[in-house]
Amino acid sequence: MGVYSSSFVVTPQSSNAVSGYSHPSKANWITAHAISTELSIAEVERLWLRFQQMGCNADGVLKPEAINTPALSSDVFMKNIMKYFKNPDGTITFETFLRALKWCETQDLRQKARGIFQMLNNGNPIPKDLFGKIMSRVYPNDRPEEVKRVTESFFKTVDKRNRGQLEENDFVETVMSLPTDSATSILNFHILPETMRENVHRELPEFSNRQSNVGGYTPNPYPSPASMRPPSMDQMGAQVPPDVVLREIAEKVHRRDWDMLANSLGFLSEDVENYRLQNPSSGSQQVLEMLKDWKMREGRQAQSHVLERALRDNGMTDASLLLAP
Repeated sequence: MGVYSSSFVVTPQSSNAVSGYSHPSKANWITAHAISTELSIAEVERLWLRFQQMGCNADGVLKPEAINTPALSSDVFMKNIMKYFKNPDGTITFETFLRALKWCETQDLRQKARGIFQMLNNGNPIPKDLFGKIMSRVYPNDRPEEVKRVTESFFKTVDKRNRGQLEENDFVETVMSLPTDSATSILNFHILPETMRENVHRELPEFSNRQSNVGGYTPNPYPSPASMRPPSMDQMGAQVPPDVVLREIAEKVHRRDWDMLANSLGFLSEDVENYRLQNPSSGSQQVLEMLKDWKMREGRQAQSHVLERALRDNGMTDASLLLAP
């Protein structure tokens, strides 16, 4: 990913940086970033909330002291990703954050695979022992012998020249040889949950002038005032689920792998860990608090059909039926 970071890192001193003519205290902060990055207002609003939760300062910048807090630095994968977002002075601007996540969303499968390889060992070949350590992080609950077996099997498939290390081209070609639907699903990334994204792109005027291109659409660079408002209840065509229903859902899913459900709703792994730490004796309460926070964060966009889709996508169909009209 490091070789691509120059395409999305924007320093505050740059002549075209949004921070040069806007500020979080100004009314045009969200709109200016939407125009600059060609993201929708809804996407920028969602990511601005996340950026604030990460600890940005009053100027909309993540300082090194915030980046180095345990919440952002304790996870090795998060730490590796974040380092590619940094300016030379160690800060991360909101504009860079937006552009980097847009890169993750819009690149094709091959570019994403190359980006992942770049992140794993700074673009260098990956020796077997390091790959084993990476696998241990990905599957922390598996036995060491099982991790070793998977590592050996993976190397037999990918390391065709038996060099004892993974080369970028071999890694990428292995990813590309997987069933397209499976690889696309694994590497799929959306700033907004899919259902919400579909509604935003369909309803907001800034997406009315679509045309075929690499990204799939070209947003209008000058959003209308209507696009600055979130979709109405009528536009979304659904209702916000009450807490009593969220509690019933939590009771059904808390014994399953609800980490992926949380991820589908926009939560990170450290968020999930915090819910577990705050309610160690009650799995259902952990899930309930996550769902209530999702509902509070999304406001009117926390629609029943969005949650129903997330539940179904994660194999929790019985729980999704609680939201059926």
